[in-house]
Amino acid sequence: MSVAAEMRRGWCPSVARPMPTGDGLLVRLSLPADSLPPALLHAIASCARRFGNGLVDLTRRGNLQLRGLSEATMPGLIEALSSFEGVASPHEAESLRDVMMSPLSGLDPKAICDVRPIVRALREKLAGEASLRALPAKFCFTVDDGGDFGLDQIAADIRFKARRESSDIFFMVALGGCEGEARGIGGCAPSSVPEIAVALARTFLNLRGASKDAPRRMAELLKRTEIETLSRSVGLLSLSSHRSDIVEGAASPGLREPGPPITMIYRREEDPASIGIAVPFGQLTADQLDDIANQTEAFGGEVRLTPWRTIFVANRSAMKALNTDYRLENSGLITREPDPRLNIAACPGKPACARSTVLTRENARMLGSVAQGLRLSSPGGVIGLHVSGCAKGCARSAVTKATLVGRDGRYDLVIDGVAHDPPVREGLTLEEAKIALEQIVEAMWAERGEP
Repeated sequence: MSVAAEMRRGWCPSVARPMPTGDGLLVRLSLPADSLPPALLHAIASCARRFGNGLVDLTRRGNLQLRGLSEATMPGLIEALSSFEGVASPHEAESLRDVMMSPLSGLDPKAICDVRPIVRALREKLAGEASLRALPAKFCFTVDDGGDFGLDQIAADIRFKARRESSDIFFMVALGGCEGEARGIGGCAPSSVPEIAVALARTFLNLRGASKDAPRRMAELLKRTEIETLSRSVGLLSLSSHRSDIVEGAASPGLREPGPPITMIYRREEDPASIGIAVPFGQLTADQLDDIANQTEAFGGEVRLTPWRTIFVANRSAMKALNTDYRLENSGLITREPDPRLNIAACPGKPACARSTVLTRENARMLGSVAQGLRLSSPGGVIGLHVSGCAKGCARSAVTKATLVGRDGRYDLVIDGVAHDPPVREGLTLEEAKIALEQIVEAMWAERGEP
């Protein structure tokens, strides 16, 4: 069993089942809506202050989590959330599966189609299938609109990605992993996405069995089962010759990793525009959440959460989007590039996480300049440095140029790997780690023949 598997909690924190951490109980909110209105953001910020420690996490799956709750404050939180439109109740959340869609669908001018109606239908169909409550907690569906803000780097179990051929729009169907790892099994019409997703999920449950070592993710199942078994279960065989590029096999190789999209997008000046605001290390204060809500409300917009630790504020015009950007710049959020915090992934660390023995985010801020060097000398990626409190690597599962892994108050250094990979150096102080990272940057520049 891998280190990551051994450290796995086995469930996702929820209102019904909060997770104990170093700073109290952790609760992930179930927010099934496409976008969040300012009033809901204010309500969530208020709950963070009243019932938690005032901190709100923006997760890698585009969810919000409240930190620092306790057994004493949980009843009050549950009562408060029950009055919020847009937050699923504990009972409703039990039937909701993890479905991610392109977060700017309906706003991205490069998108092939607006997938929001498809995702609503998919969520409704999944919620109506009681048998699918047996799916593992992290089992994930993605629906990608084919635009600039897609989900290529999200590790999903069942993937749908929009494609266009002439005037025909269809969805590629792929299983297990990120876009570059998933195995394609065919294509389907947009209207068939919910039905095919449910059929594939049922087949997964039927094939995985009920043993203690039963696969928890589709990629694990595909190591034990022929992919044709799954494709036949939904009638997806080979596609016609003019779509041969999406028949079984890995999807597009060499995908560039998306970074926090701090940018403004719009079609014309008079059309709605969206501005990206990055959240340092994926953690907001309640005050920052209120600031975002205030600016969104003032300029008439809505909020979209993303899996890139970024919040998009969609406003009524490009000028109003720029006004929002300027006003949030003083809130401690990232509204401009370059910013060294964009090049670092870091988990909460000590004391928020009981597993950690290092101050990950405090230390990460001290390594900003070297993280930029790691990123700039390693083209193709945005994150150059991963600072992890332990070998579980919660903040980042992708291979990173340099990963510092906390252990007994010091750091082990992993190169071109993930947190649970064997380190090349062990037991480094923060200063020793910084020197080692600087040496790596210098060597990389020298290898490229640049000063």
